[in-house]
Amino acid sequence: MDVFEKIGESVYMAGIQVKNKAKEVADIASLKAQVTTCDEVIRKNYIAIGKAFYEKNKDNPNSEFMKHITAIKNAESGKERLLGEIEARRNGLDPEAETDADPEDEQFFD
Repeated sequence: MDVFEKIGESVYMAGIQVKNKAKEVADIASLKAQVTTCDEVIRKNYIAIGKAFYEKNKDNPNSEFMKHITAIKNAESGKERLLGEIEARRNGLDPEAETDADPEDEQFFD
């Protein structure tokens, strides 16, 4: 075998190894994407179970999860308050202002 044949064979074998490694990397990436999909399905179903449990037990003062139920109720109240504040600001109202006086009104500056 001459030098050119050995070089050609080496290049060919390196090409096969690169191809095999690329396929392996692609297969692993595909499997990781499938794992991510499974994790998302699990997460969504945990959330669905939690919501169903909350709805069933939110008015049960003896629930062993009352601390969490109260936290959810408080967060819902806070969310509603914040959404109301956002809406008020969008409408040009400042909910923290002491007066609804019009700055264009002459009495505003007295």
